[in-house]
Amino acid sequence: MKKQGIHVWLLALAVLLGIAVGLKQPPKQVAAADNRLQSVFSIDAGRKYFSVDQLETIIDRAHTDGYTDVQILLGNDALRFMLDDMSLTVDGKTYTSDAVKQAVLAGNQAYYNDPNGNALTQADMDAVLKYAAERDINIIPVINSPGHMDAILTAMTKLGINNPAFNGSKRTVDLNNDTAIAFTKALLQKYVSYFKDRVTIFNFGSDEYANDVDTGGWAKLQQTGTYRKFVAYVNDLAQMAENAGLKPMVFNDGIYYNDRTDFGTFDQNLIVSYWTAGWFGYDVAKPEFLANKGLKIMNTNDGWYWVLGRMTGNLYSYETAVASLKSKKFTDVPGASSTVPIIGSVQAVWADNPSAKLDMPALLKLMDQFSTTYTAYMPRPADYSKVDAAIATVPRQLSQYTDASLAKLEAALNAVIRGKKANEQATVDGYAQAITAAVKGLQLRGADYSQVDAAIATAKKLDRQHYQDFAAVDAAIAAVKRGLDITQQSKVDAMATAIQTAIKGLALKPTPPKAPTPTTPEPAPKPTAAAPSKETNKQSPLPSTAEATTPALMLAGASLLASMGLLYWRRRETD
Repeated sequence: MKKQGIHVWLLALAVLLGIAVGLKQPPKQVAAADNRLQSVFSIDAGRKYFSVDQLETIIDRAHTDGYTDVQILLGNDALRFMLDDMSLTVDGKTYTSDAVKQAVLAGNQAYYNDPNGNALTQADMDAVLKYAAERDINIIPVINSPGHMDAILTAMTKLGINNPAFNGSKRTVDLNNDTAIAFTKALLQKYVSYFKDRVTIFNFGSDEYANDVDTGGWAKLQQTGTYRKFVAYVNDLAQMAENAGLKPMVFNDGIYYNDRTDFGTFDQNLIVSYWTAGWFGYDVAKPEFLANKGLKIMNTNDGWYWVLGRMTGNLYSYETAVASLKSKKFTDVPGASSTVPIIGSVQAVWADNPSAKLDMPALLKLMDQFSTTYTAYMPRPADYSKVDAAIATVPRQLSQYTDASLAKLEAALNAVIRGKKANEQATVDGYAQAITAAVKGLQLRGADYSQVDAAIATAKKLDRQHYQDFAAVDAAIAAVKRGLDITQQSKVDAMATAIQTAIKGLALKPTPPKAPTPTTPEPAPKPTAAAPSKETNKQSPLPSTAEATTPALMLAGASLLASMGLLYWRRRETD
């Protein structure tokens, strides 16, 4: 019974959890599991603050539109995600958590004092990750370096690190400043450790080195030989991710810039988010070159870019983003002259002007259009409403059903796999049908007749010959109806009570009086002479009844003497 009770309790818990969260399976990495290209929506929540609600709205739409991932830029010029513990130890010096937080928050304000908020908390990010996992959406965090570090550079200065920026740049760390680089790596390690086991890909950015002062930043790094340090820096970050079980990703423009390989080899596990083919004087490596180096390509075609606030115009406007949906294939990589193998494609919305108003309806519409255009690569999620409706019919009181029928229901519930796409709708509908059939097939346990059987056993032990009328007991036993189920237990209990009551009401037959048995009186003791009283004037001590018993005593004495005389005579005769 104990094993059965645990089994039923676990099944009931599974049903309740299934109704609450839709029998969610553990978060899966959709691309790997389904062996299909990733479809990623990217949002710039680094420059501009996005609330948890806003991010969840985007995640919801990504789910219904068939995206596999949502990339969230958390560090991009500003750093809008604070961990609970931000303490760092760099070159033997410890910076307290509060000191680092205050410095970074001040850096965010210096970059753009967003009235909607400064930074997400760790609890906020926990909620976002949980929300995404429940909808089979993978999150790709981005914290950009060595460029796009405005707030972090300000924080380093406030914490006493001298000259952390490169050549007057407001957003790029100096690769020759060992302390600044060590601080940046220590900070990134904090975030990599947090996202370990929560995500699959970590994007380190690594684009547009010092583009705020010179768009030829990469070329100058190569001219001075410092590009070798960039290669080593990117490889260190890649190793940091790999040590945490994550896949490292970076943007393409700095990787093997100008097809040069003489400064070192980039980590072969890098995913290159290929967004630009470059422009005049910005000679990035072509996608074929990177692919031939063994690097994986994530197609981040900037033709799909939209910068918030730009509804029209020729550069990253809403208008150009929509037009690119008509002119570009899902697999079109910028600058490619041949087919380049990709692991997925990214649609991105940026906040180059963080004060620009967020037009959420327009953003969601753009996601819908992207999904509709590339529906062959972005199958919509299957409809699980029938499954959920079937689960809702599962009875709450499962303990009243047989183990065999419960096992079938449990199997049907456990067979449900969430996250399937519309092309597998028949399979999902099959889940609902199996659950419905299992619910209909539930068989009630039989009622407990143990009290009835005990009462009948008691009645059978009685000798009916001793009772005036045994009919009530016989009638109560004859009224027992077998085969009732557990829902009719009260009727069975009433049967037991009826038998017990009839037994208690039995009356014994009266016992006839017994005939008296004749008895021979015992011989009376021989009277002895009473001692003469010294007090002749006192009342006799004999009881007052002595006078009444005197004749009897005399008669008994005479009888005794006669008997003795007769005995003496018979002995003499024999002599």
